[in-house]
Amino acid sequence: MNNSNERKNEQPKHRLKFPAAELGQDEHKRTEFMLPDMNSTFRVFAAHYRTVDSNWSYPAHSHPFFEVNLVLSGSQRMKANGQPYLQQPGDLMLLIPGEEHESYAASAQGMTYYCIHFDVDEPAFRELLCARSGPFFDSGSELSKQIRPALDKLIMLTLDEAGMRVQSRMMILSALFELFGALSHVLSQEEHSTPSQINPTASYVASRLEQMVGDIENEDGDALAHDTVESIAQEVGYSTSSVNRMFSRAFGLSPRQYMSMLILKKAKLLLMDPDLSIEEISMKLGYKNIAHFSRQYKRWTDESPSQFRARFHK
Repeated sequence: MNNSNERKNEQPKHRLKFPAAELGQDEHKRTEFMLPDMNSTFRVFAAHYRTVDSNWSYPAHSHPFFEVNLVLSGSQRMKANGQPYLQQPGDLMLLIPGEEHESYAASAQGMTYYCIHFDVDEPAFRELLCARSGPFFDSGSELSKQIRPALDKLIMLTLDEAGMRVQSRMMILSALFELFGALSHVLSQEEHSTPSQINPTASYVASRLEQMVGDIENEDGDALAHDTVESIAQEVGYSTSSVNRMFSRAFGLSPRQYMSMLILKKAKLLLMDPDLSIEEISMKLGYKNIAHFSRQYKRWTDESPSQFRARFHK
């Protein structure tokens, strides 16, 4: 009898509880949480760890990529958009596409630095990167402290001669996402603490371009890019040149370049489908013939669509 009473009074050790308001009239309903659907791409270029002597320099240049340049030992003088900066160990430069810069070793013992170039098509992230307060972040800055762990992982992986192993490549991807996450976190805090520099018109143009590329089919790719920018400019009530300036300032590239990036991303996704011929893919992307598509794809990537497909499916 005592054992029976004890069993009656026992309560389950673990019981899921849901607010009554969420259950409503149906006791079988449960709360649901979902991550948003995502379709973003990024590219990494010329990530390198380098030690140079005291007379090393790199001439003035610009490129269409974002760049993080971190001094590890010694010192470096870098000029960005005509403004000089002196980097000591732990100081970094965050450069945006089109920003002219040049570098000089500034210490008698030379210097060691780490540099990584990347490109992303995520509009909100591009906006944050392009809206940063300036290119220089000293070692004590919040951004330098937050992204340094990810950079240290990338440095170790860069020095790893077995970097082509699948495991190492996945670790590189993990460190890159950690870097992007830290950059996004710090820059979004910086953006919230000062008047917003994000241009709502540029954001609207980006979303319309994404929508139009999603709907593109049986149109001429080059003509569509031109007509699309003009039509969106009319929608927002600005001239095409004004839209180009606003967009480039917000994202670091022109609307046409952004649209090309979106088309390339869609092309790669379609090429991953072995059931689609390259001719079918070229039509889905708005090209009148396969030769035109192949030439454009090779101009973007330095390889033909068939070479990409063979590499992906090998």
